[in-house]
Amino acid sequence: MPFKTEAAPAGASAFEISVTGLKGGHSGMEIIQQRGNAIRLLARVLRAAGDDVHVARIEGGNAHNAIPREARALCVVPAGAIDKVRSAIENVAAETREELAVSDAGVTVSITPAKETPSRVWSTDAARRATAMLSAIPHGVDAMSLDVPGLVETSSNLAAVKTEDATINVLISVRSSVRSELVALRDRAQAVAELSGASVAHNDPYPGWKPNLQSEVLGVAQRVHKDTLGREAELKAVHAGLECGVIGEKLPGIDMISIGPWIESPHSPAERVNIPSVATFWKFLTALVADLA
Repeated sequence: MPFKTEAAPAGASAFEISVTGLKGGHSGMEIIQQRGNAIRLLARVLRAAGDDVHVARIEGGNAHNAIPREARALCVVPAGAIDKVRSAIENVAAETREELAVSDAGVTVSITPAKETPSRVWSTDAARRATAMLSAIPHGVDAMSLDVPGLVETSSNLAAVKTEDATINVLISVRSSVRSELVALRDRAQAVAELSGASVAHNDPYPGWKPNLQSEVLGVAQRVHKDTLGREAELKAVHAGLECGVIGEKLPGIDMISIGPWIESPHSPAERVNIPSVATFWKFLTALVADLA
């Protein structure tokens, strides 16, 4: 979103308004936890503070698949409005702590003196449009699966915001196991952006993979699992990207399941595999392939 700037008010003091202490998490696996989004909360704070806050820069989040844990705004506030702004921020901070007491007990909303004093700030119109856009862009669970209880079907993650030159750049990530729902939610986000005066660029979405509970290979796998390992298989679906989505898009109608050994904390420095489960998986896999053959 492009914006115009103006000279910072004379005699105003510079402050950093920040939202920190959130848990964040994987935008697919943990979006259902209803954890706080630092960017959304910062926009809420700025809107509550009103036109007395003159924004020079907003930064928050970093990766498309991570719920943002921190966000900051560099601002200037006229001397006569500082107490009013502090009061507005403290009110939002109190509301936020109460709302997120279960999911994000460590949330902190603060206003502190800034190390730098910007000479120029966003125009009032630009600040209003930007904070409105960040408040209205879809974030969180949009739809739950009707096939698999407890499974998120469609969601959006307001992932990152960055001020560069005379533009505000926002990154969001939309997920869905139903492609038409993914496209519709993207279109809704685009409508919000366009109403705010922003342009939108799309990348290729990670293809969804809708669960097929009548899958023939699934039925065979469940039977072989019980015969080979002596216990019923747990049927699960996750709100995250899997290679099956890519394969299924290229081979429509293919019958497939995703199986593997027991892993923890995927795509993180803490990722690991339970070694005994590899042997169990190998026993099951070879039996399954033999049955299918």
